[in-house]
Amino acid sequence: MKLSFKKTLLIALPVAMLSVSCKKDKTPEPSPTSSTPTYTVPTTYNFTSVDFSSSTKRIAMLGEITTYIKTAHTSTATPVLDAQKMKDMYANLNSQFIVDPSLNTSGFQLKDKTANTYNLQSEIESNLTDLGTVTQTTPTASNGTAGKLTSGTAAYIVDGNGVEYKEFVEKGLMAAVFYNQATTILTNISSYDNSTVTNGTTAQEHAWDEAFGYFGVPVDFPTTVTGLKNWGSYCNSVSNALDAPNVNSATSVNVTMMNAFLKGRAAITNKDNTVRDAQKDIVIKTWEKVAAGRFITYVKQAKTNFADDGKRNHALSEGLGFIKAFKYNPSKTITDAQINTLLGYFGSNMYQVTTTNMDNAINEMASIFGLDATKL
Repeated sequence: MKLSFKKTLLIALPVAMLSVSCKKDKTPEPSPTSSTPTYTVPTTYNFTSVDFSSSTKRIAMLGEITTYIKTAHTSTATPVLDAQKMKDMYANLNSQFIVDPSLNTSGFQLKDKTANTYNLQSEIESNLTDLGTVTQTTPTASNGTAGKLTSGTAAYIVDGNGVEYKEFVEKGLMAAVFYNQATTILTNISSYDNSTVTNGTTAQEHAWDEAFGYFGVPVDFPTTVTGLKNWGSYCNSVSNALDAPNVNSATSVNVTMMNAFLKGRAAITNKDNTVRDAQKDIVIKTWEKVAAGRFITYVKQAKTNFADDGKRNHALSEGLGFIKAFKYNPSKTITDAQINTLLGYFGSNMYQVTTTNMDNAINEMASIFGLDATKL
């Protein structure tokens, strides 16, 4: 039983822009006035009528799905996973969310926001079906056999090529929902109406709020770093390394991301299109840098644990997901050719990735983004 994840990863095509939940105004945006607006940028993401609940609820949905999958990641007894339950959670059907039951009636879901350029919606569901089937018997995994790899008390359910099912789902949706939605919104931010106020905000303000919500951080980040989710957690985990040797400086990656979100939102409210556009570019480029940095850390972990099939394939599966994420950014700076080069170092089988492949992937990613891999 094999995932088709690798096959789609090897195809780098331009990403089609997705529609987002805010209504767009097709009327051309007026040019900014000649005078520079004067306004105050708050120090936390507390603006009038802010609402990014659609983003945070989808983050919570993914959290419940991955938590459920991880119940099978034990080195002893392995619970049988219900494939239909997981697919229902993905499409928000049949009230499957338990930790936060309000998600069931929220009107939101992950499936309809999944970028489907690479047929990922059906692949997600197909792999959830495969995962459920594997846990019916849970054989010991090996090259060519899907099942469970163990490492001490840890365990990972993988396909016949050693790719971890959970990481396919989790990283796939972090990429094709959270990252794609946020970067697509920001790329097209000028197309949203910023004149008509509905429920206290314009469509442009609300769209920016949604993008911020997908980052997964509290409103006073990085002063507060508890409760970080997905991308916010990854940003914080590599911030010091990416900032080295000037750790905790005023220009840290954490601070850069948050300040850009704050300045951009304030600029929208004050019709300062020049600052807005500059800040959305900062967010997109810095977010991409975070993905690159986290990729390097995971490949280094895989190299460190090369002799341990479970830990190695887990780390490689995580890294593979970050390569895929780049494809879902419509304003990416990494090229399709560079993505394919990186994927080439992984191939289609995690059991066959060599330490030389890993070194090449690390060096290639560091070169593309001007990073010092020794700091990560």
